[in-house]
Amino acid sequence: MEERCPTRLTKGSRYHLVLGLGGGGTIDVEGEFLGYLQYGSDVALTMRMDGGGLRAVPSRSVVYLDILDSKEEREEPPKENGVYFG
Repeated sequence: MEERCPTRLTKGSRYHLVLGLGGGGTIDVEGEFLGYLQYGSDVALTMRMDGGGLRAVPSRSVVYLDILDSKEEREEPPKENGVYFG
């Protein structure tokens, strides 16, 4: 039986992220992925931490992530919001 591998981050899934810090250090973050947050020209992952707080993690700081619990992927049609980034 073939195991399905996730092809994208999905809401409700749990991830363990290792984030790069200035100076070569790292920090570990674990929690539930809630979605993406657009700020300026950057994108962050919005995570609900195990303690209940929310954290916005800049995507460029993610060194790697471990998939702890993956929720089913659903195809959602793109939403038209009238905003263009490019």
